[in-house]
Formats: sequence, structure tokens, C-alpha cells
Amino acid sequence: MINDENDFFVIEYQPNDSGMPHFMDKEWKPELPDYDFFKAPPSSGDFADHYLAKVKAYNLDGDYFPDDDLISSEMLMLVSKLDVKFISVPVKVSLYRDKTPSNKYFLFYLSSYLSIMDEENSVFKISKNIKTGKLNTPDERGLDKTHYEKIDKFKIRSDIKEHLFFCKEISKPVCSLLFKSEFESLKLRGIKFEKIDDNYKYDPWGDWDDWDDWDD
Repeated sequence: MINDENDFFVIEYQPNDSGMPHFMDKEWKPELPDYDFFKAPPSSGDFADHYLAKVKAYNLDGDYFPDDDLISSEMLMLVSKLDVKFISVPVKVSLYRDKTPSNKYFLFYLSSYLSIMDEENSVFKISKNIKTGKLNTPDERGLDKTHYEKIDKFKIRSDIKEHLFFCKEISKPVCSLLFKSEFESLKLRGIKFEKIDDNYKYDPWGDWDDWDDWDD
């Protein structure tokens, strides 16, 4: 499926006080493999055929938990329909009092890591190494990607056709308008969407700047 619209959205987890906990404390059997998802997706060969997850909660009913790498069976059908590139592994979830959620769940990792910013028409600042002053880029420091201190104007390239992927510039999942529309029409839950438009800004250190202003 082709993404006809050049509208894309940053995905953030949207917890509530019941089936989508603010923090999901859990135990895995067997243990999950260690990996740095900020650099690259994991390999499917690193995983077992299935997992058991003991979640310390009384209820679990969301469809997409991006911070915990879990999706429901309905979300799995959606990403399969939209030809999203991913790894999934069945998970048997148990809750407090040996209860089980009504949804079936799967481990979920995006396999597509994309750089989507049109640098020529965007406004951004690349971070620097504090000790050497070198830019945090593949060219100057041999890094896997460019690290941005902030992006004040984020223009997206016109050739992006995928519907859900890991955006390398901001290290977060990003989706197309079609994915957002399908997710909402199916009444799936667990995430909120922030449109990447002229009002969107990426400033991961912004909160620290606010603290500096407060100290003054």
C-alpha cells in the first residue's frame, strides 16, 4: 500500500489508570535478549519461539504499548495489512491473581529504521561531543547516525512510503496518516499522535533548559 499523503505522526504511549498502566512492571520467561534499539532493530534469530510475561497489574487491555514492545492481535493484523516491517513473537501474559487479559499479545519490534528529514528544507542543530567539539555524525565521529540537539523545522522527504517505522532523527516510532486513520477507525487504544508539521519541534533537552531558567 502506498502512502498517498505526506502527513506523518510521532507516536507516544498514552497510559490511563486501568488497562494501560503508566509503568508496566513485568518478569519474562525466558529473559529477553539485550540490545540497543536506538541503534538498530534486533534480529529475529535472537528470540525464543514464545515468551511468558508476568505483568504486575490487575488489567491489561491496550493494543499498542510502544514503551514495552507489546501489541494486541488486532494491532498485529493492522500492521500486517499495511505491510509494516516488523518482528513479532507470541507472549502469554499473566496478571495479578493469575488472571489473563482478554487480548492476545505479541512482542513487537519495528524492523524499518528510516531517516526521513529533508535536511535542505529543515532547520536543525546537530549535537557536539563535549570533549572534542566534533559533530555527532557518521562523518566526524564514525557514529551510526546523526544526533540532533534540536529540530526547529522538520520537513519530511517526499519519497517516504512506509506506514509505521522507527524514525532515526528523533528515535521514536512514526506513522503515516493511513496508519493513524486505520488505528482510530478500529478503535484501538494505547497511543496518541503528534503531527509533524510546521508547529512540530524536536527538543529533547528542552525540559533541562526550563530547569536552568528556574534556577536563575
